[in-house]
Formats: sequence, C-alpha cells, structure tokens
Amino acid sequence: MNKRVYLTFDIETIVSKLSYNPTFHGSVFLGAMYIAHELKKRNQKATFYISLSPKAKEICFSKYIDTIKMLIDALEGYDNIKVEPHIHAFRLPVSFQCEKDEFSAYTRVQQVELLNWSKKFFRKRGIEVKSFRPGGYNVNKSYYEALAEVGIYASSVLLKDEEANIDLINGKLTQNKPFSTESGVKEYPVTSVKVKSIKPGVTETVNLSPDFFTIESVKEYMDQMEYININFHSFSMFNKRLARENHKKQWAHNIKFMLFEKPVSKLLRNSNMEVVHHDTLFYNELIKWLDYIELRGYDTQIIAE
Repeated sequence: MNKRVYLTFDIETIVSKLSYNPTFHGSVFLGAMYIAHELKKRNQKATFYISLSPKAKEICFSKYIDTIKMLIDALEGYDNIKVEPHIHAFRLPVSFQCEKDEFSAYTRVQQVELLNWSKKFFRKRGIEVKSFRPGGYNVNKSYYEALAEVGIYASSVLLKDEEANIDLINGKLTQNKPFSTESGVKEYPVTSVKVKSIKPGVTETVNLSPDFFTIESVKEYMDQMEYININFHSFSMFNKRLARENHKKQWAHNIKFMLFEKPVSKLLRNSNMEVVHHDTLFYNELIKWLDYIELRGYDTQIIAE
C-alpha cells in the first residue's frame, strides 16, 4: 500500500505533573539509542526532535548539554535517522531570561533568537537543521513567520484545534496530508486522536502514539490512512510512569506506580541514583507498533526529506 508514514520521536526528560522524573541518562541518552537500534533492525527511518533544555531546575544545564552532544555524536552513524531541534525554552542561554517552557510564550523576535541559537548548536555538530518541533506543540501567531525568517521551512506539531484524524469515540476517520502555511513553511501534522481520557469526564485530542494507545486499538484506522505521523517519547523507554488512555491493565499499573515505583524513584534521585527499567509497558508497546509497521510493509520517511 502506498502510504506516507513518519516516525517522530521527542528526545527529552519527563517533568510533567504526576509522572515527574527529571533524569536524563536513561530517559534521554539510553532511550534514544535503544530506539535508534530498534529502528535500524527494521530498516525504518525516523526524525528525532532533541530537546535542548533539561526542562527542570534540578538538572545541571552544562551536564545535560554535554550528554546531548554525546548523543548526537553517537547517532551520527545512523543514516536512517535525522536529528532536529526541539525547543523547550526553559533556561536556554540567550540574551533574555527563559523562565517559561512554552515556545509560544515568547515574542517573534525572541523566537527567532531561540531558533538561531538552536541552528548554531546543531551546525557546530555538522548538522543542517531542516525542520523543527516546539515543546508541547505550543505555538502562537508568530510561529511560522519566525521559522521562515531563520530559514526553517518544515514543522511538525499537533493541530489540537482541528478535527481529529481518528475519532475513537465515534469511530470516524478524517484524512490529512502535509500542507504549506501562509509563510511558506510546510507543516507535517502529527496524527491526532480524539478519545475519552482516563481523567473523569474529559474528552481529549492527543497524538497517535504508543505512549497512549495499543496498536490493536488503532491499526484499523492506520491501515486506511494515506498519511500518518506517529510520535513517541524517549523517556517512555526505561521510565516507569502513569499509563493513559487504553493500555491494558493500566489501572493496576498506575496504582503500582503511584504507591511504590514513584516514591522509590524519587528517593533514589535524591541520592543521585537513576533507575533504568528494562521492561516498561511503553517500550513493549513501541516494539509492537514497529513490528506492525514492518509487517505491513509501510515505507517510513524523514520529515522534510
């Protein structure tokens, strides 16, 4: 089947609410390298959006950046992977104070400076930046204009305000394809899914991802789509965290996490120890997704290439 499939991975620490865990050796470096290994085994292409901010006060910025440099160097041998900037803006070393994580919290002039700083960072490692993803998919009206001004002509965000591509509530499918904005920046939207959240009474639009869904729950929709952009997080590989949406046995998993695994991980972090879990729910689900994509013979591609 002729299908455009994009595998995108956000390489970053997890610092969100109940699953808070600001560690980066396992969640960033090891997570990314194991994903790269699994992709290479299957001859699958992917785009890695690498966060240039540690996103947390607890993490030493210079140590984090050194690890990112090591990661980019280690990924150089993977010709099936393109690394690109992923800006969570907190504490980035530019001319103004970056006190907020969201890229959308900054003016166009500030966004341009952040983008130029990220391009320079990658250029020093011999990498030409071709696309970009803001942290949390948060954009404002200056977003595409800022990208065009610095010469980045591809983006990949989740279009939260548009009709979801997959509506798991009503069993509805809406196709979409990459499109160009008014500023000439080509958007490769992450495939969106409308679902009843595990949060009581909440309906959400989230990204199509092994982070949220089992392959069994979405594969019939994926088989019908001409364009798919799947997103996954490196911190999901070896960190225990809350399971959302329709993972199997998620309530038992979440109770165990909240009552035992989260307190233990916090205690070890306070002692400067980092836990690497080799058998996580999300790692195992990612493998199922990659195997299914390989089985179906879907041709994976790199954003903007």
